[in-house]
Amino acid sequence: MKPARILILFSLACGMAGLLACGTIYFLINKKHTWIPEKLVELARQPDLLENPTAKRCGECHEAIFKAWEKSRHARAWISETYIKDSENRSKEKCLPCHIPRAVKAGSKPEPRLTQRDEGVFCIPCHMADGKMNGPYALYSPPHPTRQNDAYRKAVFCGSCHEKTYKEWQAAGHESTCQKCHMPRAEGRLVQNPVLKYFHAPKEVADHGFPHGAVGAGEIGLSVDIKPDRVRVVLLNDTVPHHVPTADNGDPRLYLTVEQFDTAGEKLDRVREILAPQQETALMYKKEVAFTYPVERGARRVSVRLEYKPAWSTEKTEVHNKSFTVDF
Repeated sequence: MKPARILILFSLACGMAGLLACGTIYFLINKKHTWIPEKLVELARQPDLLENPTAKRCGECHEAIFKAWEKSRHARAWISETYIKDSENRSKEKCLPCHIPRAVKAGSKPEPRLTQRDEGVFCIPCHMADGKMNGPYALYSPPHPTRQNDAYRKAVFCGSCHEKTYKEWQAAGHESTCQKCHMPRAEGRLVQNPVLKYFHAPKEVADHGFPHGAVGAGEIGLSVDIKPDRVRVVLLNDTVPHHVPTADNGDPRLYLTVEQFDTAGEKLDRVREILAPQQETALMYKKEVAFTYPVERGARRVSVRLEYKPAWSTEKTEVHNKSFTVDF
């Protein structure tokens, strides 16, 4: 047999052996990890992962999750200028447990921690418990031990800090959980490590950017009925299964502005309503809220505008802006 042919056959044999080895590892990790000898597992363990690693350290393998979290409000829970101002330079003790939690457990308010405060709400407080990384999947991970915990798919886990919103959600009686709206899932890989990512089967990965959710015309209905003697404005939170806006301690707001003008465009009247959780005027799920105002003498046009301001911003976004002719 010619040397070139021998070399080709040898390369093919090595390639097949490599594929077989990778396939075996993939099968063991995803299907039969109990067959892997414990001493072999110990060689792959990275003990520092269970000693309060930074979010960036976790991101060495979970890169996509880290990058999403890095842009989230959770990541800025301790360093946000709004939080620093509202908490009087972080001096309000009631804010500490949820802005720098030591460990988040379903159904109980966390204790504040003393270390790594700049990371706010990060990987370890939510995912490390009893010497293992906890999550929604029964996974086998050689770098650190893991444990499946079904609480990560339940609203009660989020309710540990978001107590008020959680109670509102309970009262709404809606089947959607916090995670469905604020941690939407898409198929992907939990790990982006150049080697390890190929040994775990793809899963539905939750968005750790914790998107805020829309507050727009599709979420808040607005109807206006004008009679000769009055203007009636009705608002309805028709789709969001908790109050809008909602917050335990922040001050998000909806602003309803109703203005009346004469034929020349001169303003005859202006009324502004504030709908906010701290004033207990936020819109409840599926419950209409109506405001009635007298029609001013000479009014020919009524303008109705609804705007939303989140807790962490001074900027308002427009939800509705409608104009109506008074032709009585």
